[in-house]
Amino acid sequence: MQNVNTTNQNPDKIVDSKFQMTGSLTCFNDDNQDGIVIQLTSLEEMWYTHEENVDHPVGSEYPVSINVPHMKLMRDRVIDSVFNRTGINVKDYDGVIHASSSGPDHGHNLNVVRNV
Repeated sequence: MQNVNTTNQNPDKIVDSKFQMTGSLTCFNDDNQDGIVIQLTSLEEMWYTHEENVDHPVGSEYPVSINVPHMKLMRDRVIDSVFNRTGINVKDYDGVIHASSSGPDHGHNLNVVRNV
């Protein structure tokens, strides 16, 4: 079995946000079939943005790569959780976009959108 965790991470690696994060999945089809937006739970959003998804090794000033095996594991965990919670299988759609944003905190609002 492949180890999905990164090793020897930089002690300055960013592992938490001072902002509350919320997220959603926008599921769409390439034809005219209806899509859907699914609000993620806090735990599902945490899995999507898990610190182990980014590799920031000791000795490196900046992150160097994405930990793809871990990121895929977390993505699959979110997909399974959404299915168990809602009965919606996001794999039935042609595409899925994950969006996250921080809640209002001292006038800041950070937004991230990415394909999954």
